[in-house]
Amino acid sequence: MGYVKAASKASLIAGSITGGLLLLSAFLTAKDITAGTVLGICVSLLLLVQFGPSLRKQFKVMPNLLIVVLGAITAGTLASSFLN
Repeated sequence: MGYVKAASKASLIAGSITGGLLLLSAFLTAKDITAGTVLGICVSLLLLVQFGPSLRKQFKVMPNLLIVVLGAITAGTLASSFLN
């Protein structure tokens, strides 16, 4: 959304990097490599740290609420599987 609305290359790059890291995390986690779970938790928490304050400041469904909800679900699910 950031790139489409404001032609922000930084938003496009950041989204591509985090998306790529989450895909790598999913691939590694599927292969039972612990680093994938840790990577997924870290990226999800970083997204929560970035978008959480923005959501509290100004309630927007896209992208703030969507990223916060999905990031919390992902971090919680991965942390649960990591601890078991």
